[in-house]
Amino acid sequence: MSDNDLSRSVTVSKPSQRNYQLGADKELFQVLQSEAAHLERKEIELVSQIRALSDALASVRNTLSTIRVRASECARRISPAARLPDETLLVIFDQAVLSQDVHSRTRVESAISCVSHRWRRIALHTPRLWTRVCITPDTNERDVQLHLLRSAALPLDVEVWGWWDYRDSFTRPHHFEHTLAAVLPSASRWRRIKIGASCDAILTNLSFILRTVGPLNALQQVAFKAQQPGQICPTTLLMGKSAPNLRSIDVENIVLTARSPCLHNHDFDCFIGVTHLTLRLHEGDARALKTTTEFQGFHALLLRMPNLVSLSLYGELVCVKSATGLENEGNITLPHLQTLILHPNTVRPRYLRNLMAMVIAPDLRHFELVYPDSLTRGQDISDLLLQKGCEQPTPRFPLVERLVLNNAVNITSAAAFIQAFPGVDQLTISGADVGIFNPPTGGSLRTITKLTLVRASQRDHLITVVDWLGAVTSNGELRAPLVQGPITDCPIMLRLYEELKRFTQIKLLDIDSK
Repeated sequence: MSDNDLSRSVTVSKPSQRNYQLGADKELFQVLQSEAAHLERKEIELVSQIRALSDALASVRNTLSTIRVRASECARRISPAARLPDETLLVIFDQAVLSQDVHSRTRVESAISCVSHRWRRIALHTPRLWTRVCITPDTNERDVQLHLLRSAALPLDVEVWGWWDYRDSFTRPHHFEHTLAAVLPSASRWRRIKIGASCDAILTNLSFILRTVGPLNALQQVAFKAQQPGQICPTTLLMGKSAPNLRSIDVENIVLTARSPCLHNHDFDCFIGVTHLTLRLHEGDARALKTTTEFQGFHALLLRMPNLVSLSLYGELVCVKSATGLENEGNITLPHLQTLILHPNTVRPRYLRNLMAMVIAPDLRHFELVYPDSLTRGQDISDLLLQKGCEQPTPRFPLVERLVLNNAVNITSAAAFIQAFPGVDQLTISGADVGIFNPPTGGSLRTITKLTLVRASQRDHLITVVDWLGAVTSNGELRAPLVQGPITDCPIMLRLYEELKRFTQIKLLDIDSK
């Protein structure tokens, strides 16, 4: 084919190809348009289905929420805790608040108020749950303000505790002075003050501040616990005339002399309302001379407490070198004293006999003598419990009804203790003190109605009690007292307890039997 013929052929075919391409595009457009329309209808259908499902889901969720609320209400109604009345819950809350650790960062009363609407209502409408205010290095000022607000106008129990190092208080967000300042405006409502585990610098600062807050008219009790052996309680913490309604003092390591400022002010009525006095030696201070109180200072303090009802001495903290030779101070007369508790906390006391020889308490009802060592029975004072000089010795404390003895009685002194306390109604003994029931030395102790064995851990001790009960009940001497003793898993002891049941009622108590 020549070149002219070829050129003519190509020229003729171009319009034909364009017509073919145009037809194919039209056909493809129609197909795509059809598919788009189909998908649009599908989209509309799916959107409609989604809307319907969303409405159904919302309805299910609403119904489920309603059912869950009703189920929760039903569960609360049938649960034991929900059936407890508000009064019972409040008793539980009271015990939880009272028993909580002062070092706890989360206060129990605050935690209770966050449990449920009901618990919160009870907590917020019970001001007495918020009357314990603790000032510790971890105390938040807002928490203090919250307690002051929610306690309404009730008396407060204030505790200053755990300030081990004065310097550390300034590294915390709320140092000591700042935290204490939040509580000081409520000083007129303070009922109890408990101070302990704080360094000397904090004590000095606190003593100065308390002297400037004015009368503490609601204050009834002061307690102090030393941080370490040798730390001495400032005498200013006894409050004196700044607390006219003070009733109870419980302090460790108080050192009093005849020249102590609290005993030399001219207001002799500063301690006239005190009824309970407890003096202690910090553990480990038994040999520290600087924590020993002179007898003249101790005697002067008691003279300012004519209404004293209870006196408790833990440790040999009063130096009584001689029971005689002190002009006009040979006796300690306590006309209203009903409770005398002596815990020398040393195996061989040096001053106990001299002190006991001076005590005159005609109305005494509770006498307690506890030595720490179960092998060495301490220094015998049984002869001092009887008045001599008569044809027959008479008891110095004839009205005692409750007697507690621990390592005080041996085979030779048992009879003297029986003779010294003829009217004992409740007797608590431990260890070798069961020798008081030994028939050759014993007597009958006819007035006992309740006997508590604190440390009946030896078989022969309990056998002594069993034999005594058998003898006195067979002779018709007395009505067998109720016997209480510690729980034990020893087969021999359990068998002896079973024998006791022949004579009397038995109660096994979960008490320390070490």
